[in-house]
Amino acid sequence: MKLWKAHRIAGLAVALAAAAPAAHAQSGVQVPEGCEGFLTVQMKGCGVSHYWRCEADPDQNTWEAHYTFDGLFSVSVYSPEFQWLDSRYFQDGRREFLVEDGPDPASLSNLMDTGTDSYAFVMRETGPDGVRDIVHQGTDSLTGREVVIDGVTLLETEFTATALDALSGEEEYAVFGNQYVLPEERLFFLGPDTFVQGMEEQENDFSPVRFIRPGEPGFEDMMPRFECEATEEILFRPPTEGASTQTAAPRTAGALQNSTDTLLPAPGRKLSQPQRVRE
Repeated sequence: MKLWKAHRIAGLAVALAAAAPAAHAQSGVQVPEGCEGFLTVQMKGCGVSHYWRCEADPDQNTWEAHYTFDGLFSVSVYSPEFQWLDSRYFQDGRREFLVEDGPDPASLSNLMDTGTDSYAFVMRETGPDGVRDIVHQGTDSLTGREVVIDGVTLLETEFTATALDALSGEEEYAVFGNQYVLPEERLFFLGPDTFVQGMEEQENDFSPVRFIRPGEPGFEDMMPRFECEATEEILFRPPTEGASTQTAAPRTAGALQNSTDTLLPAPGRKLSQPQRVRE
């Protein structure tokens, strides 16, 4: 499943949408030499992600650059099994990277073969508040439903996930809901979920809205196009039964900043190509 902290993006997008509604033209994502972008995904909640892979990486991991209303939010790296390896967050300078696979690493293959996959692994978080280890554990299950969004057929999952402090064992947060799998690219995408922290609950929906391939308008666009204004209505809703197709006219909002940031190799690996640019 996709474990990076979507609830952080939700709060950031709402705050910035209220503060700066004007749109500005931006140049596209610049991927490193030796790497090739293959997909841009516009999503609900005022976010857009660009995905690439690098020939110099023998493990063929996937890089994701995620942009919000305010510009570059994060760079993340995933294995072909969609095991979360590394994330760097540019709004607050944090980084999370895999310390050890743990007793039960994430396995997309297991999910596709059996219909369910459990996982438990440790991520080390570094940042302004210091260093700590977080245990991530949970379960993904295929619901058996196919969902068609922007002409792309996705497999729906339901999941539960919990983050625990590795030292104290105290629960940091829990999330449950639905996500989507694109099998041919071995990718997960966020969907409607509920984030629980203490006595507080937050409902999020960062479902994909548009899938854009190389050569299509909007590929490598860093500008989020959907739900970037607090009053905006979006036409896409998760289907209630069977497959459904969404259509929605893109809307622009916000000024994004062009950034060139450190690309994250998988832990223990060094790419031979220059590591400049950028979830």
